[in-house]
Amino acid sequence: MPQKGLQNDFDAKKAGRFLRFWRWRQIIHRAEISGLENIPETGRAIIVSNHGRLDFDFFILIKLIWDHRHRFPRCMADHIWFTLPLIRSLFHRAGAVEGNRANAIALLQQDQIVLTYPGGVREIMNSRFGEEHIQWERRTGFAKVAIAAQSPVIPVAGKGVNNGFIFLTSGKWLGWLLFRGILRMGPSYDDYRDPLTIGLIPFPMPFSMAVHLPFPCKVRYIVGKPINPECGSEAADNPEQVQQFADRVEVSLRHLLGIA
Repeated sequence: MPQKGLQNDFDAKKAGRFLRFWRWRQIIHRAEISGLENIPETGRAIIVSNHGRLDFDFFILIKLIWDHRHRFPRCMADHIWFTLPLIRSLFHRAGAVEGNRANAIALLQQDQIVLTYPGGVREIMNSRFGEEHIQWERRTGFAKVAIAAQSPVIPVAGKGVNNGFIFLTSGKWLGWLLFRGILRMGPSYDDYRDPLTIGLIPFPMPFSMAVHLPFPCKVRYIVGKPINPECGSEAADNPEQVQQFADRVEVSLRHLLGIA
């Protein structure tokens, strides 16, 4: 895939200053992080984490890593966000890029850190309030990239990220109206839903409107030990070895989250 929107002129210090605007989220969620010694001071790495209802919590995670470790993870974000001018500008300023393998490998070859959420929106929409959740369903793109780039993968458990909102509906029909009807996205976006949601505002709102108004829940991130591929880069074309490596990472993340 083409290296689209890679931002070769990215300035981590400038992006770090921009993220100061999200300090209020860090404060109301009493966000903390442990295991930072597992983030390398230099060199490439892929961070994988569980996705939750706490909208755009990757801003919080990135800011914590930048503040305490002075590394700036580049988030792999869904193409849909770069079709919306305001969100595209916001994401670019926060260092996010379109999430495809070419972009991820290019960043790793620059010895940067890449942040990705293998579960995607499906993991968010199928979560339960107050419970940690992983739903990767053989999504192994991160593992293939890690093997191809011979990069360690660092699991980061996000605890509390499903406590931001209560979903009152499945959001299936409202999501279809928004993503298929209004935004004209293809069938690959059928997993995107828009449930009626209660957060800080105590009456139901579509989740797409309620973002950035979550309950002031506590969020804690736990950084696990790096997991290195035990095979050469040529194994990136071997589905069985890719799946085995992805499974190793998932088991580690589940252990950090304390779920089976």
